[in-house]
Amino acid sequence: MLNYLTVAEAQQKLPELSNNLGEPAIITQDGKPVIVALSMKQFASLIETIEILSDREFMSELREGIRQADLGQTVSLEALKLELGF
Repeated sequence: MLNYLTVAEAQQKLPELSNNLGEPAIITQDGKPVIVALSMKQFASLIETIEILSDREFMSELREGIRQADLGQTVSLEALKLELGF
């Protein structure tokens, strides 16, 4: 659930805000969203997701893998181990 705070509330809660950001906080001014506050963990995850989605080759391979899985074109773990010599 997103947490909505006014600018004034965010200013008052700033010292504790960083410890309580389980979810992003939307900071509003005059009833309109103007700022999004994220924890560093959330921010790092967002950047990593953007980097993955920006990798065209990886995304193409991922889509192909999903397509193959949807068609049942999978390999069992045991067969993979044999193929790789484990």
